[in-house]
This record gives sequence, structure tokens and C-alpha cells, in this order.
Amino acid sequence: MPPADIRLVRVLPEHLDFWLALRAEPTSRRFVSSEEDSRESLLKRLMEASGEVTQPQAKSFRWMVEVQGQLAGTVSARELSRTHGRVVIGYMISEAHQGQGVCTRAVGLMLERLFALPFLQRVWLHTLSHNAASQAVARKLGFTHEGTLRAHVVHDGERFDQQHWGLLRSEWRGVPAR
Repeated sequence: MPPADIRLVRVLPEHLDFWLALRAEPTSRRFVSSEEDSRESLLKRLMEASGEVTQPQAKSFRWMVEVQGQLAGTVSARELSRTHGRVVIGYMISEAHQGQGVCTRAVGLMLERLFALPFLQRVWLHTLSHNAASQAVARKLGFTHEGTLRAHVVHDGERFDQQHWGLLRSEWRGVPAR
């Protein structure tokens, strides 16, 4: 069961060092490409992301995940299409907080914010085919495995399959109980 005090907080420039450290953790390295890990590129991504889904021009969002007042990870939504009513999400939780339900709860809190947008009909995510933990988060939140793109991504010089998962507004059951 996840800790009771999990919050999404607005991302700030001072979160950059935490995000860099998070991306450098061995678990993260197994699943996330680090090609664009310069301080400058990540700071730019932080500054471009909004924390307010009501901003009419925003196309990407990022929040930091706090557990009992301490940073524990990040969740994001990007490529928001108001025309097509869809957005792609991503998430990363520190090794110290994995396996405790923190990620599922944090992504659920983000989905709650995103589905507050009346035009949003679809949320999707992609994960490497060997990332069982990410797939478990998707399943627990009601996502459907929509397909696998074979040999679709190169990570650390090796080619991997990539799974695509989708969640429709009509399938959203709400944030899982603590």
C-alpha cells in the first residue's frame, strides 16, 4: 500500500538536480534513453512544461512527485492535441520508492488532472517490452495494451520492442484507493 501522503507539485528550476539524479539511477538507466541528459536540455524541458492543465496554450505538463514532503519522482504529459483529444504520458519514480504503489498513485493523480480537460478523450503511453513494472502501473490504472512495435527503439546500442498502451475517458475509473 502506498504512503498516505503522495502529492504532485509544480515543477521548478530547483528540481533539476533531483531530476538529473533520478535519471542516473540504475533502474532508470535500464529503461530511459539518456541521449538528451544535458543540464541545459533538461532545464529547458522543465521550463517549457506547465503545471496547470487549464492553460489554453500548454502542450506539455510536468509535476514532481512528493512522498511525505520528499521528492520521489516525476510524472509528465506531452504532445497534448486539443484537436484529437489525446496526450502521451510518462513517469519515473526513484528506486527508494519503487514497489510501494507510489507510481500508480502518482500517475492516477495526474490522470485525474488531465481528464478534467473536457476535450481529452485518450491518454497513451509507451514502454519497453521488458519493463514489467511500468506495464503493471498501466494495467492497474485500466490501460489496455494496444500493440507492440517490434525492434522499434534502440537503447544502449541494443534494439528493443516497444509496447503501446491506451486509456479512454470512458475507461477511467479514478485514482486508486490508498
